[in-house]
Amino acid sequence: MKTIKVVLILLLVAHGLSAQTFEMGTDFNFSQPVGTMSRNMNNAFGLSLEAAKSFKTPFSAGMELSFGNYGFQTTRQEYTFDDGSVTETNVNVSNNIFNLYLTGKHFLRNNKKVNPYLSAKAGWSWFTTKLAIEDPEDEYSCHPIESDILSRDNTYSFSGGAGVRIDFQTLFTKMESQHFYFDLSVHSTHGGIVKYMNVKKNTSQPVPHQDVMVKFINTQTQVIHEHHVGYVYTSVLNMVEYRLGVICRPGFK
Repeated sequence: MKTIKVVLILLLVAHGLSAQTFEMGTDFNFSQPVGTMSRNMNNAFGLSLEAAKSFKTPFSAGMELSFGNYGFQTTRQEYTFDDGSVTETNVNVSNNIFNLYLTGKHFLRNNKKVNPYLSAKAGWSWFTTKLAIEDPEDEYSCHPIESDILSRDNTYSFSGGAGVRIDFQTLFTKMESQHFYFDLSVHSTHGGIVKYMNVKKNTSQPVPHQDVMVKFINTQTQVIHEHHVGYVYTSVLNMVEYRLGVICRPGFK
């Protein structure tokens, strides 16, 4: 629900901008933890949405929402309903990152078909691990039997990097110029100390902050079965992000 609200805010911002200066885009993201974070976190894959306003000078400013997943684990467990019936189902644990940024870019060759730029972002990052117990009768797992947040933390974050935009017309000569661009970029992201969960333990590293256990209760025998789902670690936010995406400037003239 919070993600939907943020997307609606981005759309409202876009609606308020002039059509001739407005641009929006989406990217595929590959984020690689570095430093101490790389010892206990996997690489993250995700998507981003951005809405920005271009100025007459070679600058743009806007907002960005991005999502990444750095781990997903499924195990089979017996689940006992309140009426005493038992079913075997999937227990899914998903490790996710959400970012909300204010963004700014400085273009080095304004209005050129190949346009390199420098980029800076500042905002907030959320690390969330969610558990969902699938309903065996729900084919698409849209409505889990039970869901819970196992770990959640957040921190300020900022990012700097560089990229290049390539006009679609450079590759597809029949297309109108300065409406669609390929966008490639790399960013270094830093932030404060944050807690995050991982489903696997690195035995070569110090003891994790805590183990995370999920309890399954047999309502007939009242026996509690604990299922281990991961470990919580603590480190400074430090990642390198690679992006490939598409930018659209629908009203450019």
